[in-house]
Amino acid sequence: MNGGSPSHRTSISPADLRDLKTFWGVIFAGIFLFFVWLFVKSIIRTRGIRYNWFTVLSLFFTMGLALYVIFFVQP
Repeated sequence: MNGGSPSHRTSISPADLRDLKTFWGVIFAGIFLFFVWLFVKSIIRTRGIRYNWFTVLSLFFTMGLALYVIFFVQP
């Protein structure tokens, strides 16, 4: 019924899944840190803008924590 070719399912081992999640976690953490660096660099260049620092820090903390939990803590 499949056209004559058997369908083989490949399953990923838990160790390979952990390695894959770690790889993508490092990629996304690098991108996140790059955007944090760009933000800090823009703060240094522009002096007249006032920020709500509690909101800015809580936003970056929340994004960093979400990346950490998704890619490095969950099995």
